[in-house]
Amino acid sequence: MRSYGLWVEIGAIALVIAAFVVAAIGRGPTGYHASIEAAEDIDRVVVAIGKVAAFLFIPMMLVIAYDVTQRKVIEYDSDFIDSGFYFSSTKLQELEWHLHAVLFLLCLGFAYVKDAHVRIELVRDRLPPRARVWLELFGLVFFLVPYCMIIGKLGYTFAERAWDTSEVSAAQTGLSHRWIIKAFLPVGFTILGISGAAAFLKCWVYLFGPDDLRERSSEYAGTHHADLPKDVVIKGPITD
Repeated sequence: MRSYGLWVEIGAIALVIAAFVVAAIGRGPTGYHASIEAAEDIDRVVVAIGKVAAFLFIPMMLVIAYDVTQRKVIEYDSDFIDSGFYFSSTKLQELEWHLHAVLFLLCLGFAYVKDAHVRIELVRDRLPPRARVWLELFGLVFFLVPYCMIIGKLGYTFAERAWDTSEVSAAQTGLSHRWIIKAFLPVGFTILGISGAAAFLKCWVYLFGPDDLRERSSEYAGTHHADLPKDVVIKGPITD
């Protein structure tokens, strides 16, 4: 796997670039229109990934329920351990946090698209709309995207070493193939980075694009109300 590391990185970069190029082809009358439409397409893909990943909640809860249930059954009937329905509690617990980790990582981008990540509202919401967008753009360029690139690179190395060493659980009765769960680290942060790139396009259009796209790209100009349902109207201007 190590010998293919460089090619995997090149392929991932080429795939991201190709996605943006394809998304921009045949769009709107100007580059700003193409940018906002490409950003919206990227958001739809990231949201779709998050919604599919959310279904991992079901097997995770089933595993937890079964683990708890079999412990209670063993308290009353120790012979249950010798039955075909018994599974090592260590394996079940590790499977629980594996599923939780995958769910969390694949939904990082979804949460960003839905503006559900923690923000410092005490400071941000006191700024004028244009300053909020500049702040978002600054955070994207100097923090989110670089951080995702670093974690993507290190995460791949993390999974690569687990593959090369056939890493298994430190617990004697734990799960094997530890590289599988570690491989989701670069995947999750790649998705988050792509959603950040889409946010960058929206901020760029809001700050420098035409007035007719101002409202369409004003997602980061308003106050942060991720906890409110979509049908709640937030009062207050979003223009300069």
